[in-house]
Amino acid sequence: MAGSLVLIDSETVSSGVSSVSLTGIDSTYNVYQVIINSLTADTNSSGIEIRVTKSGSADTTSNYDYASLQLKAISAFADNSATNGDSWDAFNTTGTATGSAFNLTAYLFNFANASEYSFVTFEEATTDNSVDLRGATGGGVHTVASASDGVSIHLSTGGNIDGGEFKLYGLRK
Repeated sequence: MAGSLVLIDSETVSSGVSSVSLTGIDSTYNVYQVIINSLTADTNSSGIEIRVTKSGSADTTSNYDYASLQLKAISAFADNSATNGDSWDAFNTTGTATGSAFNLTAYLFNFANASEYSFVTFEEATTDNSVDLRGATGGGVHTVASASDGVSIHLSTGGNIDGGEFKLYGLRK
């Protein structure tokens, strides 16, 4: 299926930023894909949180529900879920040690549809200092019937994203 992904927006971070936004979602595609590769943080054990954007700005209202299964190499698997949060934070943490990185593939549904909720499904893989290997799979919903034009990624601890590649693709109909 060569050519099925169309790059809409991308950001490469090489020094500290508080968040990364990927925008450009419209009705051109039914499904969009977000890829995060090698996100690193300036704060140890920082959780990754994602919000939808409306007109390019992160929506911080308490309308995010999610559920995930976290798969951990050094401890028991864990279910993670919440309702009415101010972001999707079903995502694992990343640390500051050499070799720490967060990677994610997410699919976005109904984002451009103003009469439907926006949905996300995701898979992720994280390593924290090459010892604590984790993965997760899950999904979430933004429980507001309104159009969203992108996503904003930030750390739960309020620290900075120090590095990584962030891409938003449209999937050809």
